[in-house]
Formats: sequence, C-alpha cells, structure tokens
Amino acid sequence: MRLYTLLARNLAWYWRTNLAVLLGVATATGVLGGAALVGDSVRAGLRDLVLARLGNTVSIVTRPGFFRQDLAAGTPIIALEGVVGHEAGVEVYGIETPQVLITAALAKDLGARPGDDILLRIPKPSSIPLESLHGRRDDAIRTIRLTVGQVRDLPSFSLRPQQGDVRAIYVPLARLQRDLNQPGKVNTLLLTHAPVDLKQHYTLADVGLRVRTLDNPSCLSLEADSALIGDSVATAAQSLGFRTQPILTYLANAVRMHQHEIPYSLVTALDSNLAPAHDDGITLNDWAARELGANIGDPVTLEYYVWRSDALHTETAPFRVERIVPLAGDAADPNFAPDYPGITESRNLRDWDPPFPLDMSRIHPADEQYWNRYRTTPKAFIRLARGRELWGTRFGSLTSIRVFPPSPHFAESLRAALDPARAGLTVVPVRSQALAAARGATDFGEYFTYFSFFLMASALLLTGLFFRLGIEQRTREIGVLRSLGFSASRIRTLFLLEGAVLAVAGAGAGIGVALFYGAVVLLGLRTWWFDAVGTRLLSLHASIPPLALGAAAGMVTGLASVAWTLRRHHSFTPRALLAGAFLWGRLAACGRVVLGLLALLLASLSLFANQTAAFFFAGTLLLIAALLFQSAWLHARKSPAIGSLVALGLRSVRYRPGRSVLCIALIASATFVIASLDAFRRDASPPGPFPLVADSELPLINIPPLEGVQFIPFRLHPGDDASCLNLYQPQNPRILAPPPRNPWPLLDSRLPGGAIPAIADANSMTYSLHRKLGEEFELAGVRYRIVAALQDSVFQGALLISEENFLRLFPDTAGYRFFLIHTPPGKADEVARTLTAALSDYGFVVQPTAARLASFHKVENTYLSTFRALGGLGLLLGTVGLAAVLMRNALERRRELALLRAVGYRPRHLLTMVLAENVFLLLMGLSTGAVCAAFATAPAVLARGGRVPAASLAILLALVAATGIASSSLATAAALRSPLLDALKSE
Repeated sequence: MRLYTLLARNLAWYWRTNLAVLLGVATATGVLGGAALVGDSVRAGLRDLVLARLGNTVSIVTRPGFFRQDLAAGTPIIALEGVVGHEAGVEVYGIETPQVLITAALAKDLGARPGDDILLRIPKPSSIPLESLHGRRDDAIRTIRLTVGQVRDLPSFSLRPQQGDVRAIYVPLARLQRDLNQPGKVNTLLLTHAPVDLKQHYTLADVGLRVRTLDNPSCLSLEADSALIGDSVATAAQSLGFRTQPILTYLANAVRMHQHEIPYSLVTALDSNLAPAHDDGITLNDWAARELGANIGDPVTLEYYVWRSDALHTETAPFRVERIVPLAGDAADPNFAPDYPGITESRNLRDWDPPFPLDMSRIHPADEQYWNRYRTTPKAFIRLARGRELWGTRFGSLTSIRVFPPSPHFAESLRAALDPARAGLTVVPVRSQALAAARGATDFGEYFTYFSFFLMASALLLTGLFFRLGIEQRTREIGVLRSLGFSASRIRTLFLLEGAVLAVAGAGAGIGVALFYGAVVLLGLRTWWFDAVGTRLLSLHASIPPLALGAAAGMVTGLASVAWTLRRHHSFTPRALLAGAFLWGRLAACGRVVLGLLALLLASLSLFANQTAAFFFAGTLLLIAALLFQSAWLHARKSPAIGSLVALGLRSVRYRPGRSVLCIALIASATFVIASLDAFRRDASPPGPFPLVADSELPLINIPPLEGVQFIPFRLHPGDDASCLNLYQPQNPRILAPPPRNPWPLLDSRLPGGAIPAIADANSMTYSLHRKLGEEFELAGVRYRIVAALQDSVFQGALLISEENFLRLFPDTAGYRFFLIHTPPGKADEVARTLTAALSDYGFVVQPTAARLASFHKVENTYLSTFRALGGLGLLLGTVGLAAVLMRNALERRRELALLRAVGYRPRHLLTMVLAENVFLLLMGLSTGAVCAAFATAPAVLARGGRVPAASLAILLALVAATGIASSSLATAAALRSPLLDALKSE
C-alpha cells in the first residue's frame, strides 16, 4: 500500500477526530485572520471616510489671517470654528453656494429645519493682536443671523480628520466676506494638485505687510497691518543692504513733570538726530516743553499702559530732559505713528475710541489744538533700545522701518528674502496628512489579536489535544503497522502528513471563519462596543493580505501544534503497541517541581520593578508555577486512599495526567485573564480640587469674577485630539500652557539641545502619540521632550508646555480656551449654569471633571469588556475541551466501569465518580486562575480603595462553573450510555 493511499484512508476512517482537529485549526485561523481583517477594515474605513470628506483636495494654502483669494489657482474658502445656536465646536466654511447648508448631525443637535433662522458666532478678524494695547478684546465676536437653506446628508466636506459625524455649516462665501469685512479675501485655498511654491505667488500684502512712500522725509516706510512688525521680518528688512531706520511709536497716558502733565501723547523711540544720547534721556518738542515748563536736565516721567498676562497694567518710567527741539522738520512728522483703529481717524481727542480706558477730564483745550494741527506727531523721543525695553511685545518691537533713499527694489527684495511660512502663510498637504492619520492611533488588528489570544490558544491547544486523542485511539493500528515493517520515523511522518493536510484544510476553512469573525467584531464595534470607536460608519473591507496572513499563520501554528503533540512519541515494541501501550513519555515530577520553584523565584524578583506591572508579571509566573506543581502532583505515582465514591473518582484524575493538566491550564489561564481585567476597570474618579472643567470655542481674555470661584486658565493651540476618543493618529496634537505659577516646575527647565519640555497624559503618550517618557520628537519643526507623564488626568488629548515657550512658539494665539474651575462645596452645578449662560456667546462648555474622566474611562472599559468577551469565548472552548477529555477518558475506561457495574455499583454511582473528576478539574482551573489574578491585581485594587467588582466576577465564574459542570455531565452520561457488556468481555 502506498503512503498517500494509507494517508487518505486514515483521514476518511477517523473523520470525527480529524474533523475536530480541522475545526480547531479553522478556529485559530479565523480568529487570527479575522483580527487582522478588523484592523485592516478600521484603517480602510478611516481612510475612505477622510478621503470622502476631503473630496479632490490634495493640499491647502492657509494663514491665521486673510489673504487674496486669487493668490494661487485653487478653490478659495473661509475656514473657521464657531458657535451655532448653543452648539460649540462647529466647523464653519465659506464656500461657493447659493444658500446656507448645515450637516444632518448639526441639524439634529440644533433641532433645525430648512427655513429656520440660526445665529452664527465666529471670531471677528482683527489685524491688531488681542493681547496688545490696541487689541479690541470687547469686540472679538461677530454674530451673523442666517436662514437654513438645506440640510446636507453625507458625505460632508471637512478638513478635520474625525470618525464622528461632521457638525458643520456652509455659508455663501460672498456673504461671509461681507460680514467679516474681508472683500476678496479668504484664509484658505483648496488645491487639487501638488503644493504650489508660494514664493512665486505671494505679495507682502498677503502676509500683512505694506510699503508706503513718504515725501517728507523722502523714504519708504515698511509697516504691518498689526501695527507691529515681527522680529523675523524686521531682521530680514534690515539685512538687505539698504539704509534703514527702525522706529517704535507708543502712546503714553501722560508725560508728567512735577505737577504738570500732558495727557495721551505719542512717544517715538528711534536712533537718529532726534534721539537723546543716553538711555535715560528724553527729547521734548518745544510745544511739550512749554506745556510742562521743562528745561534741560529736568526729570520727566512717562506713564503708560502695558498688557501683562491677562490685563492692562499702568507702569511708569523716569527720564531726564536732554534736548528740546523745535516742532518742525523731522520732529513734526505725523507718519511716525502707525494706524490705530479708533484713534488715528478721529477728528478730535474726545472722539477717540480706543480699547482701553480714557479719562476725558484730563484733556485740555491746548491738547485738542495740538491734535487738530499736528495729529499723530510725537511730543517726545527716546532711544530705540530703551523703547524696546519698555514696550516690546511678543508680536514685535517696531511699528515701522524707514528705508533711505526710497528704492523701487526694496519691496521685491524683501518679498524674496522672507519665508512666507514664517509669516504664517503655509501649504499643508492635508491629503497625505489625512492618510497618515488614517493609519489610526490604535492598531485594532494588533489589539484584537491580543484580545483573541486565549481564544486562539484554546483552539490550538484543543487542536493538539484532539490530534493526540486520535493517535492514542490508534495505538493498535500503529502496532499493526510496526509489525508489517513500518519504521517509527515513517509512522511519525505519516502522522505529520495527516496533520499537514488537516492544517491546510483547516486554514482554508478558516478564511470563511475569518470573514465571519471580522464581520461579527465590526458589528460589535458599531453596537455593543461603540464607545471604543465612536462611529457607526465602519464596515468589513475584505482584502487578501490579512486573510492570507491568517491562513498562513493558521497552517504554521496548526502544524506546530501537531508537531508539539508528537514531540515525545516513543518507539514501543509492536507487541506493546498491540496491547495498547501508552505512547507518551513523561517528564519526571521532580523536574516539574524545579521549574515551578524557578517560576516562583522569578515572580519574587519581579516585585522589585514597577509595582503594578511587576505584580501582574509575578501573578503570571505564579500561575505557571501553580500549574507546574499541579502537574508534578498529578504525575506522582502515589494515589490517595479510597474512602468514598468521590475519592474513587478523584483517583481517575491521574489516569491521563497530561490531559488533566491541559484542562486545568486552559480554564485557569482564561479565568486569570478575565478576573484580572475586571480589576483594571476604572470607576468614577474623585474630581480633586477642581470639580469643573471648561472649554471655550472662542478665546477668552477676561473671565467674569464669581464669588468663591477660582479659575485656572490655560492657553490652547488648536490641533488634533490625542485622547482615546480619536481613532485617527494625531499629526499635530493640541498644546496647552498653564499659567506661570503651576505645580510642574519641569516645564520651565532648560534642556540640552533646545528641546521644549512637555508633559503628557500617560495614556495619550503611550497609546495615541506612541511615545515614551524622556523621548524627543518633532512636531511642525519644533523638538519636544516628554519630561513627565500624568496618570488618569483631564489633560488627556494634549501636550502641556510652559507659557513662556507657548508664547514664543505661538505668539499670535491669544486668550484662554481651557479652564480648571474650583467652586465652593455644593455649588458646582450652580456655577456651571451661571458660567454657561454668561459666556454662551463664546461657546463656553462647562463639564464636571468626573464626567470628563468618565468619558475617557468608558473607552478603556469598553476595550476591557471586549477583551473579557473574547476571553470568555476562550474559556468556553476550555470547558468544551474539558468535556471532550472527560468523555474520552470515560470511553477509554469502559472496561473498568463495566467491572464496577458487575460488582454492584449502580449507574448513579458511576456518574458520581466520573462527575467528581470533572468538577475537580473545573474547580482547580477556576480557583487557580482566580487566586493568581487576585495576587496580580493587588496594586490596582488597592489603588482604587480596595474596591473590586466581586459581584460581576462571582457571577461570571459561577456561570462558567455551571456551564462546565453541565457540559461535563452530558458528556459523562453519553459515555455511560454506551454498551458495557462488550467492554466487560474484553477484560
């Protein structure tokens, strides 16, 4: 007989056992391939979602301010974030559309229908920085009344990668430009082609700069729309080889000498023949000197406003009159001052409307006459270095730069020298960034591989178990083959070929299982485990790579399981095999004890590492040690005395000790995982000293005071959410800056290499940013180093840096948008209602800190629930394996049971004996896993006050025990129903 003929006949004859092996391989293949398919489907879903929302957009040109809409060939839009009605965090797009459109998600939140009026609140564009002297902080919001024209269904355009529904409003571009007083200007261009070279297209006006030609004196004047020239622009302008004169003009509340003062006067800082020779000197024009009665050498004090942190402060600076110059020539130049809205266009002083307080009673007729005649002509001059020291800001320290003589080449030379990106005009490759983000912050394929580990392990162990059972029942066949001249190696090859055929067939069947398993898991993510993904838009994307990976892995692991089963197959004589000899060698009991002691030693040593991780690792080693000790006990030759039916049944546990240990290991491992997971579930956390947390859609400069309420404001640079609530990989995470006095001195440290010290939430750092403590990384050209991690914090989703570094990196980001709020005891709800009502125009959303943390915990707990559910399936497979093993044991012991029956034992006695063995193995597995899990999770349980979900865990273990006992009882009853007479005759 040929080998392949024997192989085919063996596969057909032992089809029941082979079918069990095939199903085990198919299960392992399906679980592994399905897990990979889930990861691939999530990534494909995220990719399809973001690409559908981007449409044909490849990249965008954007700037914090506005620029010409015909800057480059593209689709001009205005992209903002605002508040619609009571809904904050709404994307606002000005596009070419004849009517106002809103997305279905926003319409549902608003309860709006076509024809309804809604209020849109967005930041009011201002070239003047809000956190500067002339910033209009009380007029920072533009409110627009709109009529809903249509509710737009999916897909909806969005530049923001997000798995949730798009909450956006689309306004006609011309309407939004008119309401924002930005005719012909936008802040975003959509490009459907490769990024453009902005150096070839932009003008100085596109980055907020202008060059004026002055007649007296004859020169050029470089000025900025913001009234302050940035330091990088100033450096570039002064390095072009032209003769330049930097100027800083500032408004003094008073020029005072003794009892005399001149209110609201412009003072210019410069280095020219008008400036004094010393830093403490001041030059007055003759009109100012006459009003003050000042002479050379007299002391003069300047009083002025400066913006510090979040408020205006009045400061003073002493000077000594060094020169008095006639109000003529260079000293009579009104062009020293930039344009200040509310001031420079006023006809008289009393018409001034600045964003800071004025005391009109201080103004005298002489002051009005000066304004009427000389307008913005400065009344005093100081040295430039002293002016920068007093009035320099993060936005710049110059109001203009004059160029002598006026050159027609200066503007183009400056344009060529400037980097438009440094001025905020950048090209963002949104499509490539979106595709990178769509890889996901969480690799669901990897996670579900972990989650399904015990399910796969159970399937593979059962595969090896059933294959071993199949070989054991063919002992006499092996004896016949040996008698016919087959060598032991050839028989082992035959079994390996059988295993290979079953592994290949099982892997093929596993592809279908993988598709089913992937579809069920994705259904679970859309329904039962929705909190883990936050979207119902995921669907199965069947592709060849994950299925091929699962099939290949299933074949390899299935064959490996078979080979592991055959590893200790010994060569017995044909006579012994024909008599039913036991085919498997045994490791000495002392060897198992030594290995168990080694595992205990490693468990003890691991406790010196990080507490929680060490205890979990130690618990795992303790589980291994317990299984090794149990294996040594079961393999011992000495048996306990027989004192009852139960004791007689427990003797049978040693009948096949390897099978018994395998059953205990399956149940103990799954129980260990399930019990451990429950200990890591997070309940509601105490709010600490700040019971409320708030987000503001529009920046707040001044917060209305409330009695007994303390606000801790944080600056916010918008970016990607790096919390567990965002499936997309954050490319540029949000950045927060606490006030200078904070509990994190590491933020103010100076690191070698110039990296910015940053603090992150531990979960965000590990699972979203995929960084480690102490690691350096680069974001938008800036290097950061994580110097500390916060455990279970409300800062999940952002990086924390110092305010000093924040203002240096993001000087144009004004105000505060994140707040921790301390309230009097029992007043949190009242304070939340008051703040929400008072600051609704800003999209101020107040939330209990416990609720914010609970939203993060819900995601973590959902992952644990997923793991527990799949671990439960593994435990179910373990109980099925236990029932199969006991049924096989009962069938093999039919002669023993028949003999007992013949000497007077009744069927219920036999059932009690076999069931005692079953229950013993089941309870051993459950108790071993539970005890080791309790040790492994002790730090986690103690960290949350000793609370443990004992009720749910007890119910789960009771259900497992009941299921195991029921299935074992059925298997035992089935074995005992077989005819025992034939077995007794063969005894």
